Amino acid sequence: MCQKRMIILSLLLFFPLLVYTQTEEASRILEENKKGVISLNAYGENKEEIASGTGFSLKENMLLVTNYHLISNAHSVQGSNFKGKKIKVEGIIAVDKTLNIAVLKIKGKAPALFLGNSDELEMGKRIFALGCNESQEITVSEGTILELIEITPHQRLFNPSLSVQENFSGGPILDTNGQVLGLNAVLGRGLQFIIPINKIKPLIKMGQVIPFKSWSREDYLSSFEGAYLAGKFLSLVDEPGKALKYLEKVAKERPEDIEIHMDLASNYEKLRHYESALSSFKKAIQLDEKRSEAHFGLGMIYVKMRRLEDAVPSLEKAVKLSPGNLEAYYQLGNAYEELRDFAAAAEMYRGYLNLKPKTLWTGYLRLGLCYLELGQFEDAISALKEAAKEKPDDVKTHYNLADAYQKAGHYDKAHETYEYLTKIDPESTTSYYGIVFRMYDQAGMSDKAIEVAKKVVELNPDSELAIYNLGIMYSKAEKYQESIETFNRALKLRPDYDLAYFNIGLNYFKLKKYKEAVEGFKKFVEITPDNADAWHNIGMGYMQLKKFDLALEPLRKCIELRPDYGTAYYNLAICYLNLKDSYSAEEVYQKLRSIDSDLAQKLKKYIQ
Repeated sequence: MCQKRMIILSLLLFFPLLVYTQTEEASRILEENKKGVISLNAYGENKEEIASGTGFSLKENMLLVTNYHLISNAHSVQGSNFKGKKIKVEGIIAVDKTLNIAVLKIKGKAPALFLGNSDELEMGKRIFALGCNESQEITVSEGTILELIEITPHQRLFNPSLSVQENFSGGPILDTNGQVLGLNAVLGRGLQFIIPINKIKPLIKMGQVIPFKSWSREDYLSSFEGAYLAGKFLSLVDEPGKALKYLEKVAKERPEDIEIHMDLASNYEKLRHYESALSSFKKAIQLDEKRSEAHFGLGMIYVKMRRLEDAVPSLEKAVKLSPGNLEAYYQLGNAYEELRDFAAAAEMYRGYLNLKPKTLWTGYLRLGLCYLELGQFEDAISALKEAAKEKPDDVKTHYNLADAYQKAGHYDKAHETYEYLTKIDPESTTSYYGIVFRMYDQAGMSDKAIEVAKKVVELNPDSELAIYNLGIMYSKAEKYQESIETFNRALKLRPDYDLAYFNIGLNYFKLKKYKEAVEGFKKFVEITPDNADAWHNIGMGYMQLKKFDLALEPLRKCIELRPDYGTAYYNLAICYLNLKDSYSAEEVYQKLRSIDSDLAQKLKKYIQ
């Protein structure tokens, strides 16, 4: 016997009971109200304990309030006050199963707690929970209200930040003045809520006492009311896995209840069980085909499954049934857009914007992008300008606005917008100027392209590509000498820049400086010897210099690299003719006949 006691003492030393940290205010609340708090133990048919929790007394009239789930299956209930004195619980006065409330009759009296007004409960409000610990001692825990949870329009609960044991279930929730604002309910880990005291007040009145032995006992969480309350609450505090455990149970009991199927679908969706969500939304629609939320939910599941063609009819139905549903318009627009039906998408985005959403930017942006795809550039500009008003520093909006200006031919406006982009997205400055450069180039506005190309070179003075592009633009503007000078700048940075040599050769050709042109192309083929065009151009240069004998070898090399190069054959034959070699010219002519008959016919006139 002594040995057993020593083991128990050792366990107590190494495994102390949980102790809650208390502020001075919490200690005061506990001291002033613990006399009205009762620890409860519920017993089964064989006197075994089946539940334990807390209750609190009201009105000095021998009434006790607690959670129904604590006593719903009990054959008897025993209470103890803060001193450990036993209090007999005679039976049940009233219950509200939908909110897990039970009003019990006790024998004798206990000091009543003061009732407050639960309308004062709001997010962030400080609260104090009184309840019993594992040793049946009355303790206190302090917390705040995290959020209001609306089970139905007439059933509201509160989600607290309290960290308490299940034994606290059935205890009072008090404010800093010590007034009871609610009933604590703890049904398991993650399933704790506060029931407003105003919902309990109508039940606090003397009535017929129903002894526990006469009560129709039940497991509350297996009943429809208990399972629905637990499932709904868990759903609303974003615990879908736990919520489904209860909601699937109540759906079997009441398969015609549309709200249950809607709740099921919502939780399946959160868990990405999309096939089950589809089934639940479809069941809800069978029960009420005019339920717009069900059609919308079904459409959104199809969207998440990337079944966009299936999503469209459901979302269209949602819009038809609920013309004020902003999200339905927007999501339908998205679906049409991804299906590349941009006209239909634009119509939906216009509908979305007509409803004056709080966030206009995304609607105008999507509308503008649809107009761009439709080639309606002026409409795109109008929509994207509105989007830019909403988000002046959004890169995507201004980028697409610049693109719309460009496609509409408003090049100055496009340039101005790209300039603005360099300010809000400075890391991409070079890219934006590159776009402007190409824009002016494609529009044939060489002078403006040159100015932008100069800006790019200024930003990237060590970039041979930037300098090369400037050289190209000088050439297009027929400023050949400036072009040659610019290509030589690029060669200083990269001496093996073959394209710079090639373009130097072309520019000298335009200036009719054929000797310099030949030298440029020769430098090119030293780096890139397999380019047929360069060899042909060397030959052409020698021909312009009347050096037909020197032209023969580069033209033969050109034909070797590209045996179907008709112009090279033609020029080679012309060289032979100028060198009085009619036999070789005839041979070339015969080959040219099978390659380019038109050039062969032209050559024949000279051979004859």
